[in-house]
Amino acid sequence: MKYVKLFEAFINEGGWATVKTQATVIKPNIIKQVVDHMNLLSRGFNTHLKGLDMPELRIGRPIGSGTWWKEDVKEQPDKEYGDVDLLVAYPTIETYDDIAKNERETIKLYNSELMKWLETVKPDYVDVEETKAMSNDSSVKILVTIEKEDGDKGYVQVDMVSTHYEFEDWTYFRFTPMKNVKGFVIGSMYAAFGTALDLSIGHKGVRVKFRNKIVVPYNMRKDTEEITITSDPKSFINDIAKFFWEVARPNEAFQPSKGLSNWKGMDLNNPKMEDLVDGIKALAETLEQLGEFGGSIKYANSKEFLSDIAKRYETKMMRTYNSSKFNKAESDKAIEMRDKIRGLVTKYIAVSKKLLK
Repeated sequence: MKYVKLFEAFINEGGWATVKTQATVIKPNIIKQVVDHMNLLSRGFNTHLKGLDMPELRIGRPIGSGTWWKEDVKEQPDKEYGDVDLLVAYPTIETYDDIAKNERETIKLYNSELMKWLETVKPDYVDVEETKAMSNDSSVKILVTIEKEDGDKGYVQVDMVSTHYEFEDWTYFRFTPMKNVKGFVIGSMYAAFGTALDLSIGHKGVRVKFRNKIVVPYNMRKDTEEITITSDPKSFINDIAKFFWEVARPNEAFQPSKGLSNWKGMDLNNPKMEDLVDGIKALAETLEQLGEFGGSIKYANSKEFLSDIAKRYETKMMRTYNSSKFNKAESDKAIEMRDKIRGLVTKYIAVSKKLLK
């Protein structure tokens, strides 16, 4: 089971789990109504949880393209979105020895309790029956009622994107796109960077797998041990470099390269491709200083490493360009969206090649 929507899911926004949403055009002022309603839901449900002596459910901010809705109210009031993705942080109730099972079962417990609460309270801003039809214990979609621009009632699908307390800051950062750019653009760079080093840079931080104390590709499962290197969005590049340093030189103090020491990091609320690639290049400089290229790391040197990241990024982006769902684009609006996404793919492949030189 996937706890969160992947960035690729944001490409095709507006999944329309219900036909009721199809008459609603989601603009910034509509997202404001959704956020206000979900804040009411959060307060009510958490009061209910308190009565059950259960930890709170942290219903947070929109992510994906909706990240920028406040700015869009002023700057792009006519901007249109698909559905609304809302980050929701669950506690992890320790019932079993298996951490992953505890996470899964906690999500199921809270989602089940939320559905029971909605059925009992029946908030006037939620279509409870449709919400129940769209949801299950593992995944919740709330159908929120709003007032459209013409004064009629409208409906907005709110996807609750699940994480846990300990990953809340990381997940928000990882799912924040560049402003006015689809999330898959920078998301694909995280993925290309991670797979080049046999790491996962996903919704639960930067993770690595070992087999017999040797780092193996993250997609391997049999006889592997998995650990989290970091889930700190402020220091993740530095933490990755430190991890490889300590694997190679466990008895020596970490010595970042000059480039890594001077790397300014990323703006957690406004990530930019340039800042991420600068960090990747600074890490490559540190690994070269360490002498890991040609040894435990498969690349001969930093140039080959950066070139491979660019190739992986292009491959991943071209999968989006050639997505079969674009074959269904028939209306003018669908064709416009297809061409816009393909334009982003072409543009950022060129940008990545330039930055990763």
